[in-house]
Amino acid sequence: MPKLLGISGSPVKKSNTDRLIELILKNSGEDYELIKLSDYDLNPCQACLGCASDNVCKQDDEWSEVAPKIKEADGFVIGGYAPYNAIDARTKILMERMYSMRHQKVMNQGKPAVAVAVGMKGMGSVENAVNQIATFAEMEQMNLLGTVMADGNVTCLSCGYGEECEVSALPMLFGEDCEITDDKFTSIEEQDEVTDKSKELAQKFRSEL
Repeated sequence: MPKLLGISGSPVKKSNTDRLIELILKNSGEDYELIKLSDYDLNPCQACLGCASDNVCKQDDEWSEVAPKIKEADGFVIGGYAPYNAIDARTKILMERMYSMRHQKVMNQGKPAVAVAVGMKGMGSVENAVNQIATFAEMEQMNLLGTVMADGNVTCLSCGYGEECEVSALPMLFGEDCEITDDKFTSIEEQDEVTDKSKELAQKFRSEL
């Protein structure tokens, strides 16, 4: 049976990013595994080209545990979040390190993939992040099935200082004198458009595998 690999760049346990990825994986009906990049000690690409002859990265870190999962997967759901108007660092490291898999042949060519990102929609950040993942998938010659964007929760809601911090984003998002209450938080499960799109893309995996 085909196996899908979900890859999350979020370090937060059971984050919206994690749950969005898993929603697609579960609804595909295929076997799957979800990994969090924060569980591995990974460095950026060193541009040493040691992988050029055999497609094996020569860095001594835990990429050696991640790479076999990628090579064995029949498709991917790759998700990140959007700090500072760009994709998060861990997802960017994933993209850089997968360069080792495209010398002389493109090892993930034709594999179906979905790109997802979580952030504040309408502010440009999450759009930039999901487009970066989608562009990466296309450059790796994967079969990009589509993209999903979802609203996330600004860290000012959870840091402990959001109501009093002079540079808090809460007044901009919720108005002056904002109080942190449960209704200020959002989850993937509450976003009907997101869950509907996720289920639609999940079904595409069945026709591609």
